[in-house]
Amino acid sequence: STSRTSENAWCTGACESNRATRAVMARIEEVTGVPKENYESFQVLRYTHGQQYRAHHDMSRGDNALACGPRIYTFFMYFSDVEKGGETEFPMVKRPSGKTVKIAPKRGSALLWPSVTSDDPTAQDPRTRHAALPVVEGTKFAANAWIH
Repeated sequence: STSRTSENAWCTGACESNRATRAVMARIEEVTGVPKENYESFQVLRYTHGQQYRAHHDMSRGDNALACGPRIYTFFMYFSDVEKGGETEFPMVKRPSGKTVKIAPKRGSALLWPSVTSDDPTAQDPRTRHAALPVVEGTKFAANAWIH
């Protein structure tokens, strides 16, 4: 796909039952108040020089038909610092200066955002359309925890 050029793997089986993974899940549960049974398996990502994921939304309209319902939150974890580039950008969210919100990857940090509106948990929140900007220097390691 030209919209996504990163590599990914799913944390299932032994990865999912690993003590460190379980500790991360417990922390996400504590932060969000949502039980881990509502999480998809972590999607682990690697972005090398020039790799990116163009603006997209984590909740697709077809998600409403799923038994578990739509993705309501994304908990995005950074596993590495990136020397240059690789920011997570929210093009619909503007700073007072008018510039879009961009968050630089920082090892050990995480972002949490809603995929749906607070008024209607079946409606996409357009403000949380986001992109992984191209890595210019270094490698970006990260993971998605999608929560239903």
